[in-house]
Parts: sequence; structure tokens; C-alpha cells
Amino acid sequence: MVQLLSNMRRPAQTRVTRDDWIAAARQALRHTPIDQLKVLSLASSLDVSRSSFYWYFAEREDLVAELLKIWVRNTKSIVERSRRSAPTITAACLGVFECWSDESLFDSSLDMSVRDWARRDTKVAARFSDADQERQQALSKMFAQHGFSQTEALIRARLLYHSQVGYYTVGTAETMSTRVSYAPDYLRAMTGKDPSQEELDTFQQFLTTLSTVSWSSTT
Repeated sequence: MVQLLSNMRRPAQTRVTRDDWIAAARQALRHTPIDQLKVLSLASSLDVSRSSFYWYFAEREDLVAELLKIWVRNTKSIVERSRRSAPTITAACLGVFECWSDESLFDSSLDMSVRDWARRDTKVAARFSDADQERQQALSKMFAQHGFSQTEALIRARLLYHSQVGYYTVGTAETMSTRVSYAPDYLRAMTGKDPSQEELDTFQQFLTTLSTVSWSSTT
């Protein structure tokens, strides 16, 4: 994950940027519901006065609206990768796995916070329902393009998507290297196919740009 809060603890007299406020809010979502974010708490985390918030936002709701704009990218990333051309279904799934690996593509804390907010706000609930449908439809089409029947494509898409949502919801604690080592078995369970070593190596190259994870195929 790209560090959201670089240079967070600035001298009080130093003006923070609009991006700093957004980054502080995204970090706060790890322990605070999105609709309960407080400007004062964010100001404290940034070591600046509350009044500096209003250089960039007219009110707290403007910051929340900006977070929702960022959240929309979560859906766009899944849909875009589902539509990528891929020679096999395992390669296609690994393309989607990029979203789960890179928080600049899919911010899981933000996604969970908006999903939780949806339980308390009918308008947000409608937006999240639409997002869930769009994501799953894209994944279902991805499976269908690789020869699966309509029903099987739908079920496999749900398995892929629901397993990832569950992973975040449960808060499974494991290192990235451990999780990555399970990828061949996840792919086999979700697709009925074994990924090639070339496909795994390509995914490894993507991960290398994010971290120093190393792995080998267990297929």
C-alpha cells in the first residue's frame, strides 16, 4: 500500500494540504465509521488547528463526498480488470487479484466503511447495492467469456467476490507472502483450473512493484 500518511506529524504551524486531510480520513477509517469522522480528531492526527480544514472543505460532508468519489474507484478497478483480455481464466482471475493486492486500486478499509454506513443510510445502501451488482456482473461475464455456462459463471463469480469480501470482513490475519502462496489453490477452487508458472510469475512481477513478496508454485 502506498503510505497514506507520509509526514503526518507536521509542525503545528505548517499548513497541510487537501490531500493530507483526505489521507488522514482514509487512515481514520480503519477504526472510525465514515459517517462518524470528526474534523477535530483529524486535525489532532495532523497536528494542526481545526480551522485549517476549512481552507479546503466547506464542511465535513464535503470530505465524505470526496471519500465516496475515491470509493467509486474500487468498483471501476474490478470492472476494468474483469474486462481485460486474458488467454485463460486463471490469468483473468490473477488480473482481478491485483485489486486485492494494491490499495491504490481497491481500498478495503474504505470499502468496508462504506458498506457499514450503508446499513444505516438508505441512499448509501442503494449506491452500494448497485456497486455490488456491477462488480459481480463484471466477474460473471469474465467467467462466461472463458467458456463457463451462464449459471456456473455466476456462481464462480460469487465465490471469487464473496470470498474476498469475507476475507476483509473477518479480518484474516496472515502475511502477504502466506496469502500469495495460497493463490494457486484459490485459483483451482474458483476456476477448476491450475495456473501456469508463467501466469504466477507475471503476477509476482506485479507484486514486486508493491513489496518484496516471493513465492513458488505449489501446483
